[in-house]
Amino acid sequence: MSFFLRIYFNAVFGALGGLMGWLLFGVFGDKSSSTIGQQLLGGACIGGFIGYFIVGVDAIRDGSLLRFGRLASIGVLLGGAGGALGMWWGEVVHDSLMQGLTNWNEGFKATLSRIFEVLSRGLGWGLLGLAVGFSEGVASRSLGKMSYGMLGGAIGGFLGGVLFGLIKTLEKGSEGSMHVLGGVVGLVILGACIGALSALVQSVFQPASIRVLRGWQEGREYSLLKASTLVGRDEAADIALFRDMKVEKKHASIQRSGNRFILFHQAGPASPTRVNDEPVAQFRPLGDGDRIQMGNIVLRFQLRAAKQKEVSGKVDSGKNVSGK
Repeated sequence: MSFFLRIYFNAVFGALGGLMGWLLFGVFGDKSSSTIGQQLLGGACIGGFIGYFIVGVDAIRDGSLLRFGRLASIGVLLGGAGGALGMWWGEVVHDSLMQGLTNWNEGFKATLSRIFEVLSRGLGWGLLGLAVGFSEGVASRSLGKMSYGMLGGAIGGFLGGVLFGLIKTLEKGSEGSMHVLGGVVGLVILGACIGALSALVQSVFQPASIRVLRGWQEGREYSLLKASTLVGRDEAADIALFRDMKVEKKHASIQRSGNRFILFHQAGPASPTRVNDEPVAQFRPLGDGDRIQMGNIVLRFQLRAAKQKEVSGKVDSGKNVSGK
């Protein structure tokens, strides 16, 4: 359930970013103009807001305002740059493709023009998705999150851009409210695709995760993509465990070394950390399914490789039963 919730929240906040970007561009820009300046401004507004919400979505869910401010500012800057570059590049690609159609008949030329517009939108907004994924990695200081986020963001941006291009080609010739509706729906879909695909790829390829079984954010799942993951009540904590005063601000950290994950207890003796009901004095290697307790909060450590074996075993057992 937490897997789908993560994708859901990323999609919703990405869609909200697309809507807000469209509104901001409507205030400060001119949607009827196709100059380079307006392309850069429009792309910056759209990309900035999509990056703002997607990069800051985890902090929003945790209720961490200080961390949201830091993450969202990075999302605005890099998302805005990616959006501006993406919108400009999409127009360059479209114009370059159209130049090769000068000698074609008008009917076939019109058909290819629509195809080229859809393709160029996808390639252009793919750069925005790439920038949003890059900003996620920069904001969290995680090379893993950066690489998976960029892959998912680029796929989502291309897919969303293609859908956006389809809507724009279908709305040609329409006027008034239908023309306006097509633009805003396209950008909402674009933001949702970038957010959803970024979360999906990160969730699929994450080497391990921590799931909250009891306490603050029960049911929430956190990816372990960094070399060192801080756990505690601190605003900068990667796994934020608020509302339990028995949890220290920097209670523990989980260090990754290859395929091994080690829990380091950082709090004092008055705030014990337990793994499977056994106190951790300094550190302890983690295995799949280990239950970690800090204060009144209970977490579970999960390995992706173990999950895959479990799913594979269930499939094989199902085949054996059906074979009988």
